[in-house]
Amino acid sequence: MKNLIPASLALIIALALYSCGKGSDNTPVNIIGNWSIVSDSTYNTGIGPYGPPSTSKFIGTAADHYDFTSGGNLTIHEGDIMTGTATYTITNDTITKLKRLNIKFSALDEGGSTISDASKSFDIKSLDSHNMVLYSSLLSPGGAFYETVVLKK
Repeated sequence: MKNLIPASLALIIALALYSCGKGSDNTPVNIIGNWSIVSDSTYNTGIGPYGPPSTSKFIGTAADHYDFTSGGNLTIHEGDIMTGTATYTITNDTITKLKRLNIKFSALDEGGSTISDASKSFDIKSLDSHNMVLYSSLLSPGGAFYETVVLKK
């Protein structure tokens, strides 16, 4: 009995110290809200009749945004380049182990051309309460296409 009290006290102290330690926060950061576009950079390797490699970088203005709602809806406005309404889902990519943003457009206007039933997927490379980086790569007969979108709240 004499040894039980010190042992119990040591166990209580150890548990108290362990519970006060800084653990990992697995709480996901919420993407819901209006995110301003900082930049949207693309690179296309271009093969054969699809021309030489090309790059472009769009710098966002105050009016450019990705607006995510809690109901899974998304509105995108990116200058004269792209405007669209869509639905979105977030899934776990089993290969990259990253969160994946899947976008299905109901209406998409790219540079004056209207596209129906378009879709796009991005890896969420980084996400905190004020910054998000989306990355996409696509291989096609015309070459590889890479896109990085930087957003901020």
